[in-house]
Amino acid sequence: MKKISILFGAAFAMLLSSCSGDEYLNTIPKGSTALVSVDPAAMVTDRSDQPQVLETLLHLSAGESSGIDTSSKYYLFVSPDGNLGMTVRVEDLQLLEKQLNDLAKKGVCQPVTERKDIHYTFVDDKWVVGFNDHALLMLGPVVAARQTQTEQQIARYLRQDKKAGITESRMFQKLDSIPSAIAMVAQVAALPEQFAAPLMLGAPKTADASQVLIAASLQAEDQVLCIQGAPFSFNTSIDRSLKAATEIFRPMEGCFLNNLQPQAVLSLLTQVQGSQFLPLLQENKALNTLLMGVNTAIDMNSVIRSVDGDLLLSLNTIGEGRLKMVMGAQMGSTDFWKQADYWRKTAPRDFQFTLDQSDPSQKAEFLCGNEPVVSLSRRSEPAMNASVVGRLKGQRLCMVLNLHALDEGLSQTVSSFLTPLFGQVSTLIYSLDTPQTDENQTQK
Repeated sequence: MKKISILFGAAFAMLLSSCSGDEYLNTIPKGSTALVSVDPAAMVTDRSDQPQVLETLLHLSAGESSGIDTSSKYYLFVSPDGNLGMTVRVEDLQLLEKQLNDLAKKGVCQPVTERKDIHYTFVDDKWVVGFNDHALLMLGPVVAARQTQTEQQIARYLRQDKKAGITESRMFQKLDSIPSAIAMVAQVAALPEQFAAPLMLGAPKTADASQVLIAASLQAEDQVLCIQGAPFSFNTSIDRSLKAATEIFRPMEGCFLNNLQPQAVLSLLTQVQGSQFLPLLQENKALNTLLMGVNTAIDMNSVIRSVDGDLLLSLNTIGEGRLKMVMGAQMGSTDFWKQADYWRKTAPRDFQFTLDQSDPSQKAEFLCGNEPVVSLSRRSEPAMNASVVGRLKGQRLCMVLNLHALDEGLSQTVSSFLTPLFGQVSTLIYSLDTPQTDENQTQK
C-alpha cells in the first residue's frame, strides 16, 4: 500500500509539474491579433543565428543563468488593444529579480517592486515588465505616464485562467501545427497596411481584414526577413475563396526581378494569366483603388487582362494625388497596344510606357511607370540587393516590403517587433506557400 501511495504521489507531482510548465502560456490574452512562437531548442547551435529576445528586450544574457527558462518557447504577440507583448517561462524568480535589480543599478530599468505576489519593473523607459514564479510578461512600448495602467493590465493577464488564455484559441492551435523554429499566425488587420492589401487577394470584397489570417514560418539573413506562408480564414467561405485564388499563381521565370526598384515601398511579383488575375484585383478594395489611379493614365484593366507570364508591380508613394509605380509584364496578347496613341495624348508627362516586341520567339514585354522611377527596359543587372533578388525566382507569388520606405512611426513599430527576433531588418519578403486543406480549422 505504501508503494502504491508513493507511486500515485509521484504521478501527481509529475502532473503538477507538467501543468506548471505550460502555465505561462495562459498569460497571453485569447483575443490577441498576432502570435509568434520562438523555439530556442530548434535554433541552430551558432549563437549569432539565434533570436536575441532576452538580450534586446530585457538586457538579460541568454547564455547565462538569468531565472528565465531558455529551453521553453518564447511567445511574442499583439494584444487586443494593440500593444506588443512577450511572455517567457520563469524557472527561478529570486534569480530573475536579482538580475533585474543589478540592471537597475546600471540605469537599464527601474528597481523591482512587488505588489500582491507580482513583481514589476520598467525597462528602457518603454517596456512594462511583470513576473511571478511561473511567467514573465512584457507589454509596450508605452510612455511613463501609462506605466501604472499597463501594470494593472499585466496583473490581469498573469492571473487569468486557461479559458481566458490563448491556448484554447484556434490561432494558437494553428501556430502549434507549423513545423518551424520561428512561426507566426496573425490577422491581416494586425500587419502594416502596405503589406496587408495583397494578402487579401482572393477574399470576398465583404471580408474584413480581421477575418483573414496568415500562417507562416520566418527566417532572417543579411537583414532580410523571409516569410513563407499562406493566407487562410476560420470562416469556411472566405477560406475557400482564398485557397481558390492561390491556384492561379504560377512559378516565376524571373524576367523582371532586376527591375525591382530599391525605393519602392511594396513590390508584388507573380506569374499569372491576366484574365484570371484581374477579377482578384478588382475585388480587392485597396488594389482596385490603385488600379483606378493608373487608369487615369492608361487602360490598366485592358493591360492586366492581356498578361500571360511574369508580372511585376512596384508601388512607391502617392505624390500630388498621383500614384508612383512601375509595372513590367509578359503579354499573351498585344491588342491593348492599339490604344497607345491615345494614351500618349492623355497620360501625364511623367508617366511612360513601352512595348518590346523585338524578339518574335519571346513574349512581348510591356513596361510602364513614372519618371524618374521607371527604367523602360529589362535590366541585365539587379537594381536592388542581389540577395533579395536571388530569393524570388521560382516563387509563385512574392511581396517585397522596404521598411526604410515606411513612415517613421510605422517603421519604428515594426522594428520594435522584429529586432528582438532577427536583429536589424531592412526588407521583408513574403512568399506564397501551397496551402494545405484543413477542414477542421474552418467554420461557417
